[in-house]
Amino acid sequence: MALTLLNYLAPFLVGACIGSFLNVCIYRIPLGRSVIHPGSHCAACGSPIPWQYNIPILGWLLLRGRAACCGTKIDSRYPLVEFITAAAFVALWNLYPPTPAWIYILFACGLIIATFIDLDHFIIPDRISLGGCLAGLLLSAVCPELHEKSTAWQGFLFGCYGLLLGGGLLYAIAVLGSAVLKKDAMGMGDVKFLAAMGAFLGWQAPLFIIMVSSLVGSVFGIALMIRRHKRWGLKIPFGPFLAIAAAVWLLGGKQWMADYIHYVTSPR
Repeated sequence: MALTLLNYLAPFLVGACIGSFLNVCIYRIPLGRSVIHPGSHCAACGSPIPWQYNIPILGWLLLRGRAACCGTKIDSRYPLVEFITAAAFVALWNLYPPTPAWIYILFACGLIIATFIDLDHFIIPDRISLGGCLAGLLLSAVCPELHEKSTAWQGFLFGCYGLLLGGGLLYAIAVLGSAVLKKDAMGMGDVKFLAAMGAFLGWQAPLFIIMVSSLVGSVFGIALMIRRHKRWGLKIPFGPFLAIAAAVWLLGGKQWMADYIHYVTSPR
């Protein structure tokens, strides 16, 4: 019982703390600021945040969503990011062996940062997408088990396959969509983002991610049209849907896809 509790409580607490740092990255990276210096401070008045109010999730609840220094409203996104990160830590730590789990946790942190930056600024910074491509290839060599391989070279090679297939597929879709619509159909940030996903997840993942993200994005787009959303209009960031689909792959989508292929190809 104690071990089971530790397997859930420990990663949740660590994940919530990391989520607090991800909030810093989400806010500062698009502004070109350091994510390390200065320390946590109020975005409205610049006052340092006391440690007791900087506790992930609880700090926001204790303050009732208002800054202690100046009373400015604190966006509920902050505890949301912390909770999502904590939940990702718990899920991935309990789904995978330790080394792949830590790598997928790093990957999930990148998904979270990219998602919320894209929601705010309609961009996915190169340090996330291209940095993710490089990290995915290096970690594929360090841990070839990511691609169910046994040697560093095989892991690296299959990471390259995933990167090229992911980036290539979405680039082809972007070019075709632009030709049909006579305007840019998709940003290159999304292409690089899917390439990074392929580097981490392998060549089988990109097609699944494209299909699931397109489905989720279509449903979301229809809902926005019905509600006549004024902020986004017809311009909807696609990165969050790619991230959702990648998370689905990590949390069981790979097995679901394998089961479906087995069902379709089995003789009847």
